[in-house]
Amino acid sequence: MSETSGAEQLIGVLINKMESMDSNLSILKAENDALKRLINNPQQLLRKMGLVNVSTPLTSDLQIDPFRGDMALEGGALLKSSPEIGTMSNEAIHAMSWEDIHEMAMGAKGAME
Repeated sequence: MSETSGAEQLIGVLINKMESMDSNLSILKAENDALKRLINNPQQLLRKMGLVNVSTPLTSDLQIDPFRGDMALEGGALLKSSPEIGTMSNEAIHAMSWEDIHEMAMGAKGAME
């Protein structure tokens, strides 16, 4: 009789364990469905993050900005520099010494004054 009660007890424990695992799976499936709904709706996700939907009207009095390419410049250059810089290659610029760079900067500063 003890063998039968031990087997019954083991089966009871296994059934309880399977039921708890099944309930855990059900909980995970419900959480997964909730996350899928949240990801499929970006507005809801942003709202949960605390962000507010705001649209700002474009300004009507904005001046033209040549650095964004809003207007054509003379010669297509943004910087006013000496013409020999435009003829220099990248290798030549990278090979310059610090004295040459400072001399070029002082020349540009003097040209602006």
